[in-house]
Amino acid sequence: MPDERSPDLIALTHAFIAAWNRRDQAAIAAALHDDVICTGIPLPPVHGRAATMEFLQPFFQAEEIDWEIIAIAANGNIVMTERIDRFRFAGQDWTAVRAAGIFEFHADNRIIAWRDYFDIAELTAALPASSR
Repeated sequence: MPDERSPDLIALTHAFIAAWNRRDQAAIAAALHDDVICTGIPLPPVHGRAATMEFLQPFFQAEEIDWEIIAIAANGNIVMTERIDRFRFAGQDWTAVRAAGIFEFHADNRIIAWRDYFDIAELTAALPASSR
């Protein structure tokens, strides 16, 4: 049975992606629950908002970010996305990582679990050598 929150959670997910595209670290952190578990599969999980924001720092080195949602769906407190995450780092052309993201929302409408599935070789190639 569909959860009546699903449309609102899709909107929150779009807002989260828009915060990435603005490189708005404050908005990104605010969207995460204090006890968030962030996992970039196949990497080990990161626990907590502060640790998650630290884990994400290499991405914020990009001069421009453009995450495109290809598909999005919600069921209950879960929103699933298919994305292309693009980054332009200083002195480099745009790079891209294809990702499938799962966002689980807490009752307070903040992200309590975030799992991104991607090809690690594609991610490594997208980041500048200093961030690998």
